[in-house]
Amino acid sequence: MYQDKILVSICSRKYNDNLINLLKYIHICHRYKKLNIEILIVFNSFSVLDKSKKKKIGNILSNIKFSIDYENRIGISFVRNKVLKLLKKKDFKYGCFLDDDCIIKKNFFVSHLSFIKKNKCDIVGGPQIYLSSKKYFDIFQRNFPQKRGMRWVSTNNVFFKKKILERKINFSLNVSKYGFGEDQLFFNKLYNKGLKIKWNNNPIFENVSNNMNNIKWFYNRNYNYGLTSVLIDKELHKKSFLLIIYPLKIFLYLLRCLIYLILIPLNIKKYYYLSLGYLIRFFGRIIGFKNLL
Repeated sequence: MYQDKILVSICSRKYNDNLINLLKYIHICHRYKKLNIEILIVFNSFSVLDKSKKKKIGNILSNIKFSIDYENRIGISFVRNKVLKLLKKKDFKYGCFLDDDCIIKKNFFVSHLSFIKKNKCDIVGGPQIYLSSKKYFDIFQRNFPQKRGMRWVSTNNVFFKKKILERKINFSLNVSKYGFGEDQLFFNKLYNKGLKIKWNNNPIFENVSNNMNNIKWFYNRNYNYGLTSVLIDKELHKKSFLLIIYPLKIFLYLLRCLIYLILIPLNIKKYYYLSLGYLIRFFGRIIGFKNLL
């Protein structure tokens, strides 16, 4: 058995089929290399699981220690901060954040564990691959060269040393106004504190809900990305500096839009959605200017 203890934290709005499937995949990972794993599940809900649901989770996670907790203040940052609070009280060497709609390969934990040891970093992130045939999801998939240094990674695929909790940084309650962005700010702050973040091409696969498989979701998501990026910048930078770089960032969004527009003949669907996405984010940043004041 691998002796290094890994504590896997999962945030969930409610008990659901995706969560159950993820727990099954974690159990497969545990059996694959006999990992020393503990699971922490925190529900962002007022409802407490009944005995039958707890029993089903226990049956799936046979021979794996797990605990269930609750955060009744609704909001992604509230539940993530509850996780941080609970993690500080637990004994482990490495932690992992996963979302309840993820699918992972059997070597997922082994890959991140090996990477973080060999590459002398504090935090490891990886790709998020959407399980959808819709081409517009290309714009949301982050892909980087192996071992590349990063400023931030997403909480649905991140592996870290417990010592990052010593920095006493929490997830922002302000940035998640539009439903996301708290992870980008959280890891940016850790990066600014000197922690090393690197990229490992070890993907998770994300189940896509029905409401995401339509163009309206694509428009709203990109627009909210533009608005959220303003809130992130506001917390990361001093106002005097921000007022200087803000126009530059707006210009870069528009520049990307134009570059991808030119590339459309090479791959019509891919570059069309990339161009459109950055155009929508461009407008989101302009509208979000009032958030700087």
